[in-house]
Amino acid sequence: MRTHLPLLALLICLPASAAIYKWVDENGKTQYSDKPPQQRTSQGETKLNNRGMVVDKTEGLLTPEQQAAKEKEQAKQREVAQKELEARRRDKALLNSFTNTSEIDALLLRNVEQLQAGIQSDKGRVEAAQKRLDGFLAKASKANASNKPVSDDLRANIKDRQDDLTKIQEEIKRKEAEIAHLRQRADEDKKRFLELRGPGAK
Repeated sequence: MRTHLPLLALLICLPASAAIYKWVDENGKTQYSDKPPQQRTSQGETKLNNRGMVVDKTEGLLTPEQQAAKEKEQAKQREVAQKELEARRRDKALLNSFTNTSEIDALLLRNVEQLQAGIQSDKGRVEAAQKRLDGFLAKASKANASNKPVSDDLRANIKDRQDDLTKIQEEIKRKEAEIAHLRQRADEDKKRFLELRGPGAK
């Protein structure tokens, strides 16, 4: 009971609006005061109101490992909160942008047609670049057959056309991947739209 005498004295003497601070000192003894400890304690401190009820707690000193774990957990919580915020924004944008799933399909069709037109154009570029490359390769083959050296200009032209082909083919793959992504996104949007609209939505 003795350990509570200082607390009882503080409760009697302090005004109703005052706070009481409780902590364990370096000797393991519980201390009470109307002011917080001057230095942060290993176990932290507890803030009490004039009725002795806990109104706030301050975390104690952490080891490097505990601090690292705390920061990791806080980062995880921030990431979760950010994802939830992005999901709410996406839901709001979905409902504001479309009135039914047919509109989602229509937007998908327009975007896919645009990308497919780009792919067709790229394929034409591939054909043209391949013809030029074939011509340069034929000249190089003719030079080799005649035991003549292949000129530096011809070698450079061959390399340039090969690089062109690689770039165009990569662009085609990128557009094809984007089409696949758009189709998947549209399926997800339609599913989520129906979930948000509820029964009877189309």
